Amino acid sequence: MNKIKQLVAQLDLVNQLLLTRVSLEDNAHSLQFFMQLKSVSQKVSLAEKNWQVKNACSPISSEK
Repeated sequence: MNKIKQLVAQLDLVNQLLLTRVSLEDNAHSLQFFMQLKSVSQKVSLAEKNWQVKNACSPISSEK
């Protein structure tokens, strides 16, 4: 009976380790996704600023 208890305890530990690993991998994927999202957002923001500056300097926009 003692052997069975040890095996069950080991299985519980392995289960906890697997759940922790899955959680860490999920967090890593989420972090990577949000970092890419931030990068894209910054590129879009920069493109919008460049477009506004270009648009403000064009002769067409000054006639309006």
